[in-house]
Amino acid sequence: MVVICPSRGRPDKAKEAYAAFNVTKASDDTDIKFVIDADDKTYGDYVSLPFCMPVHAGGMGNALNAAAIDMVDVYDYIGFIGDDHRFRTYGWDEHIERTLNEAGGGIAYGNDLMQSINLPTQVFMSSSIVKALGWMALPGAKHLYLDDTWKSLGEGLDRLFYFPELIIEHMHPAAGKAEWDDNYKRVNDQSVYNHDLAVFIDWRDHQYVNDVAKARAALEHHGDGGGVE
Repeated sequence: MVVICPSRGRPDKAKEAYAAFNVTKASDDTDIKFVIDADDKTYGDYVSLPFCMPVHAGGMGNALNAAAIDMVDVYDYIGFIGDDHRFRTYGWDEHIERTLNEAGGGIAYGNDLMQSINLPTQVFMSSSIVKALGWMALPGAKHLYLDDTWKSLGEGLDRLFYFPELIIEHMHPAAGKAEWDDNYKRVNDQSVYNHDLAVFIDWRDHQYVNDVAKARAALEHHGDGGGVE
């Protein structure tokens, strides 16, 4: 499994995310890759992080997709966290991987202590799904409604797994756990909400059924398995 963490302008948060990842993962085969915009003025402060990957992406969704597609043939499962997520439960990786293996693949998420079961603000999925779709983050969306897309896909596949006991805390200002810095304000602007919601609705109404079928076909070789929310 690999966990992808896009970050911009917040090297200190990325380093905290890496520290939490490093002390809670149970498997030596669980990796993390930080994805940083090549034009980030703080890029030099990220270089102490292992597996740091520069991209010319523009937006978290594009950065996540660039990294996911690059690694789709290397790992069985690909995860995503923001630089404001913190792994709190030891062995989360083995628990998620074991469940997805037994189910024949799918989409899983832990408890972020903010949205909890409602939305996968962090997510882990079979790389075969990413390969079949050609994306991990909804194309066209800048930052928001990615979690709505993952939940919709998982529900459509009947392969959505939520683990309330696996804490992956979202240190978000909306939860009172961070300050509203310029990056948070930029990606939570109403114009971004409006744009990404329109992209999500268009996908849901016109592409969702086809994408679920593609993802289901990609998982068929894993055998039958059902998801529980």
